[in-house]
Amino acid sequence: MTIFNLPDLGEGLPDAEIHEWFVKEGDEIALDQPLVAMETAKAVVEVPSPQQGIVIKLFGARGDVIKTGMPLIEFETTNTFSHDKGTVVGHLEE
Repeated sequence: MTIFNLPDLGEGLPDAEIHEWFVKEGDEIALDQPLVAMETAKAVVEVPSPQQGIVIKLFGARGDVIKTGMPLIEFETTNTFSHDKGTVVGHLEE
């Protein structure tokens, strides 16, 4: 399980209001897929997903104010790929 906190949406704003959720609990999400539109004092900003996964919990509803750095969404990651372990350069003995 991964909890994604509301990032700083610019210029050190202390919080933002949930304008519209684009996902719901149980949805499968992709990397960079828009999760939510957050309204700040200056604009409405779409917040993308930092990774792929399945939405487990939304922390707030339309109109709720979330402080920067506080939980926004919880999801279970679905990354099943293995990380690159590096490239071997040179001669390998058999």
